[in-house]
Amino acid sequence: MVNESLGPTLSEIYEARRRIMGVARRTPLDRSLWLTELAGHDVYMKLEAWQRTRSFKMRGAYNAISSLDPEHRARGLVTASAGNHGQAVALAAREVGARATIFVPRNAPETKKRRIQAFGAAINTDCASYDEAQVAAREFADRSGATFVHAFSDRAVVAGQGTVGVEILEDMPHVRNVIVPVGGGGLIGGIGIAIKSANPSIRMIGVQSTATPAMYEAFRAGKLVNCSLKPTLADGLAGQVDEISFTRARAVVDEMVLVEEDRIPAAIRAMYRDGVIGEGGAAVSVAAIAEGVVRVDGPTVVVITGGNIDAERFAAILSSE
Repeated sequence: MVNESLGPTLSEIYEARRRIMGVARRTPLDRSLWLTELAGHDVYMKLEAWQRTRSFKMRGAYNAISSLDPEHRARGLVTASAGNHGQAVALAAREVGARATIFVPRNAPETKKRRIQAFGAAINTDCASYDEAQVAAREFADRSGATFVHAFSDRAVVAGQGTVGVEILEDMPHVRNVIVPVGGGGLIGGIGIAIKSANPSIRMIGVQSTATPAMYEAFRAGKLVNCSLKPTLADGLAGQVDEISFTRARAVVDEMVLVEEDRIPAAIRAMYRDGVIGEGGAAVSVAAIAEGVVRVDGPTVVVITGGNIDAERFAAILSSE
């Protein structure tokens, strides 16, 4: 299990669950007919795209921000985001009456940028990449005294994300496999702590795109590596990982796999036929089963991490079949 100095502990995840109740939604497990037929076992989608911010990120951001003392909130909040975490910080800040500034790469989807502003946060789009936005946000925190809310390493953020795992276990205690898209690693780290604490034999599988393979390459090398990232539909997964998130993930993840970037549109279309709108980052977990990258041996949950996709891009993907 995860070293308690990194955390979070299972008790912290349950504390986060109590804290976020009434703000973050409890999302359903929905049985996917076509994935079940493909896999030969029951496959359910955990619909985090149904959160208020259309992404699981609401859980961690609200847990972290509502845990801050009034002095830290009063300084203002700042973060870097590919879009989904930024929306979550913006909404959580509004809920607790704090101001927030979000740094996003200039090529972040317009839908995500608009929603950050709609939730009341200031937005900076001057950076070329997520990694540049991270540097700029930390520099802003140093200059202004604002409290930095890390997207995937912060202990309270990961505890909030771990509540997804608690809900999966409550709704499907006999689950055998949990498949999770991986960007920085906070979600799979939190879910993995909850899942493995209950039943270490449950298989935790992380998925990335071939264009965004930072965690996959770290697992393969046994250490952090600086890998090149390419343009991707899975924008929410684009970025490097850090030592904390890698160490946490390695303690709970059984397997990391890659899906080909060009298979993501087909997975988005397939989800839509199942009545679910999912963004590229969410679709990699679906593609892992659809393309035979992962073979499952029993009841399986795929986490649909978010549904923030620009309407024009979504229409183009649907029409390209």
